[in-house]
Amino acid sequence: MDQFAEQLVKKYNTTSDDIRRVSIVVITILITAVSLLLLFMGFGLAIILPVCAVWGAYYLMKHTQVEYEYACTNGSLDIDKILGQDKRKKMLSVEVSSFTAYGKAGVCPASDEEMTTFSAMGLSLMTEGEGEEYYAEFTHPEHGKCCLYFSPDAHFRGVLESFLPRELKRSLREQAT
Repeated sequence: MDQFAEQLVKKYNTTSDDIRRVSIVVITILITAVSLLLLFMGFGLAIILPVCAVWGAYYLMKHTQVEYEYACTNGSLDIDKILGQDKRKKMLSVEVSSFTAYGKAGVCPASDEEMTTFSAMGLSLMTEGEGEEYYAEFTHPEHGKCCLYFSPDAHFRGVLESFLPRELKRSLREQAT
């Protein structure tokens, strides 16, 4: 029988996200004000500028809303990044059995190795409350040594952890006791 779990997570808003949104609004207001000045000076085509600015602001603001979709199917973990609820981009695909380290992000040991880091943390849209942050280290064929930070809920962790290598399952049991 196939085992499958999926979870939708909304990315945490950062200060840079807020600054980006405010900048978009300010630039749109400035373009609209300049186009009104040009319109009063007799440039009839200036009416197009605010329309384009508002459309561009809508498009850019929509794409600042980021969600992540985690899917675990028979031991294969796939993470997609969703921009503005309509543009999907494959972020990562990895076999859970290739994990070399896994656990809560707060207790992960610092690694000396240079790794490619993937961050897909956020608030769960499917379950109540905030999920705990976890990490996983693995070697990926394209990216080399990698570390993934993500926020799975209890159900998703249950399915994911059933495919972990024996050593990692044992260390999880030891951490729980």
